[in-house]
Amino acid sequence: MSSSTEVGSDERSESADSRRTPTPPPIDDMPLAAFFAQFASFSFDEKQPSYQNFSRLVKVLKCDAKDPQGRIALAREGFNDALVNEFNVLFGTDKNNISNWRNLCAVLRIDPVPNSVKKCRKRVRDVYVNLVDLVDSQRTGKPVKLFASLEDLRVYTLQTRKMFPKETRAYQGGLLKELLREITNTYFGNRGPGNKHAKKKERKKKQKAARAAAGGK
Repeated sequence: MSSSTEVGSDERSESADSRRTPTPPPIDDMPLAAFFAQFASFSFDEKQPSYQNFSRLVKVLKCDAKDPQGRIALAREGFNDALVNEFNVLFGTDKNNISNWRNLCAVLRIDPVPNSVKKCRKRVRDVYVNLVDLVDSQRTGKPVKLFASLEDLRVYTLQTRKMFPKETRAYQGGLLKELLREITNTYFGNRGPGNKHAKKKERKKKQKAARAAAGGK
């Protein structure tokens, strides 16, 4: 009996350990800080949103660079890569890791936090959040803003110009793709606006409009 009790205790301990989220590296070792550190004449402000830091960098490059437009284009590409990499460092890329999902749910203020990958994924899919703000919140300590709808998120994103890169690399992270929302064009992921369900719904809407125009029901 005592042996059985000891095994149960170990299992509970192992289960608790599996839910722990690894501590992120120091800020100076994170992808965004490493990106900005490449520019000797620029000082990265860790408490400032990443897009404000990048705007300041652009001003520096316009003054210092021999080919400012070329340097800025390269810098923007590097900045976009750093945003994606920072998300992946903070929240993970393994879509089967429950601790990754539980950490993401906690940051998104999903309460209670589900105890399975399937339930976590389902809850995360219903969240509308600006991904640039989400990444920044982990560095600045400012709670991330959640939106009631895709339209609200779209308006905010276009007004602030906080566009998360949507290149192919952005879809590689299993957790990241669940939060991607199309702001300006057709969605190329495997869910959300632009998927089969949305296209089918839009097709029915057009068919109904066509029947109405023809005098039918």
